[in-house]
Amino acid sequence: MVLSENKLKKISISISIVFYNSSEKDVKKVLSTLKKLNSLSKFTFSFFLIDNASTPKLHLDLENLQMQNVYIKRLEVNNGFGAGHNAVLGDLNSDFHIIMNPDIDIEDLDGFVKAVYYMQEHKNIVMLSPLVRNETDGDIQYLNRKLPTVFDLFIRFLGPNIFPKRHASFTKKQDGYDHIQPAENATGSFMIIRTYNLKKVQGFDTSYFMYFEDTDLTRRISDEGKVIFFPYLTVIHGWRRDNHTLKGLKPMIISMVKYFNKWGWKWI
Repeated sequence: MVLSENKLKKISISISIVFYNSSEKDVKKVLSTLKKLNSLSKFTFSFFLIDNASTPKLHLDLENLQMQNVYIKRLEVNNGFGAGHNAVLGDLNSDFHIIMNPDIDIEDLDGFVKAVYYMQEHKNIVMLSPLVRNETDGDIQYLNRKLPTVFDLFIRFLGPNIFPKRHASFTKKQDGYDHIQPAENATGSFMIIRTYNLKKVQGFDTSYFMYFEDTDLTRRISDEGKVIFFPYLTVIHGWRRDNHTLKGLKPMIISMVKYFNKWGWKWI
């Protein structure tokens, strides 16, 4: 891929990361990632670290970070993932904004640069979703999904060995994960979004406490332009599958009902 880097101005990028009772490991990983990104002098960064009413309050050791572009926002009430990210929406004044989970690691800095430049050169793209790999074994997390049906969500809870062909169809495995393609249901673990368009759609729908807010945002922002899967940027994701436990099932069902009530029930 040839990109006209010399023709591009210095691009401003903001990143928001929401923490809730995050582990010390995740906090250290985030601070390490911020240092790596800040080394990309071709961009200007602003990092927003949001403590979503952790108990006790999250300790963010920034004294040794030596970065002036890190801003901490502490929320008194946890109103969910989307509300946490929306808390800094009014503070954003960037070209691109990145939604990022604290368990994301970015080692592929070349891919990061390619992704940002690709969006800069293709003005019709409003959101970009990367290739996501497991932290433990490096395997692909098949997150370039179709829009969900009730049946798809039910069998995903049961596991990949139940209706495996339907699982493969839902995650678009037959399309391959080696080329740029449309994304209709981008993962909220990492999204690059045009800040103007994110603000225009008013960020996440905060009626979702957890789950489906990323699917909902993808659908709403796709009215603004193209949403793409971009495999030339790889991020590493810790990926805790709480929705595959009884504890995670209840909030998932609540959000599922809200999602289908809003967008229409599609059973199969």
